[in-house]
Amino acid sequence: MKRPLSRLICLILCILLTCGSLFTTSFAANDDITLTAVNDSFLPLSSSTMPVRRGGAQYVPYSVFSGTLGISGSYSSSDQVLTLSNGETSLRFDLSRGTVYDQNMNSYTTPAYWINSTIYVPVKLVCGKFNLTYSNIPAAAPILRICNSSASLSDSSFVSSSTNTIRSMLDAYNGQSSGSSRPSGTDSESIPTPIDPTTGQPTDTPVMKPSAVYLAYVGAPGKNTEAILDALDAAGMRGAFFVPADGTTLDEDLLRQIVGRGHTVGFTLLSSALTMPEKLRVANDTLFYATGTVSHLVCISDGSEHLSATQQQELLDSGYRLWDASLDSRDHSYGPAAAAQTVTTALSQTTAPVVIRMGQYTATARTTELVCAYLSTYSIPVQTITFTRSPVNNIT
Repeated sequence: MKRPLSRLICLILCILLTCGSLFTTSFAANDDITLTAVNDSFLPLSSSTMPVRRGGAQYVPYSVFSGTLGISGSYSSSDQVLTLSNGETSLRFDLSRGTVYDQNMNSYTTPAYWINSTIYVPVKLVCGKFNLTYSNIPAAAPILRICNSSASLSDSSFVSSSTNTIRSMLDAYNGQSSGSSRPSGTDSESIPTPIDPTTGQPTDTPVMKPSAVYLAYVGAPGKNTEAILDALDAAGMRGAFFVPADGTTLDEDLLRQIVGRGHTVGFTLLSSALTMPEKLRVANDTLFYATGTVSHLVCISDGSEHLSATQQQELLDSGYRLWDASLDSRDHSYGPAAAAQTVTTALSQTTAPVVIRMGQYTATARTTELVCAYLSTYSIPVQTITFTRSPVNNIT
């Protein structure tokens, strides 16, 4: 009797091990997928809105908390501040400074981040401040579930009642139902190629790449110029610095640094400026006195298309080349992450040459680092604006 019993025990163990192996394999196949649920319902599954971890904390898009959880979210692009509020409690995330304050001006150490073109907020902090609960539930794929008092199911009941839903969502995400590796309902041609602002690295291979990129810095050299030059040097890239030709006093030491470090100098003017060739001659006298060089590169601040035919011909006859920026980074109003996000998203949607306009603001040096990291990673050609290159402008 002992031998048949031993065989039976071995058989049972084999079955259990096999089932365990299948169970483990099922989990392993989806170990890079996290589902998100609010109360008793799942949110759409998308790689661009999936929970992520930053600095050991779990993050979700702030939109997860809007609506059924009784929290409203508003974002001010001018000052880069996201505010979450339920009327009594609020959290104010300043993305440009990386700070977080509540309605009583208490500060917290888990800021919000731009990730995949979306603002992500820390789950633990938001749930704690707004009296919500959250749990990470093991299932066919991990589930992050956030609840308020409207939830009617326990975690175990929620999972057991959602088996078919979970499987359908995973099948659709993995492309088993649609034959596509992208989430259902997503147009792959319209997906932008943002960078992760916490690392400066792109998150996906771009659909398109520009044939050439030119880096143009507009404005008088100032306190942020050296940091911008350092960022360009670190990336091994060269830019063009368009300085005012309207009589603005220019820092000659910084002009010498720009030229001495291998960058190009040009001039900016408004289309309404009178006697343009004369203004440019005076500006060139200053440039020559400081650096021993002159420039015949001009960027019309409001666009060369606003020049009259007479103005255009006058500048061309005087030997000047007109360049226009085709992409504004908005580093004058955005922080580095959002400004770089603006640039990389636009770059992923064109094959034409792009002239990126940046200023010389507090955010510009870090924006330059992030943009240059993107350009380098995807081997996008970066060319320097010079007199010998065919200009990019809006003149037809």
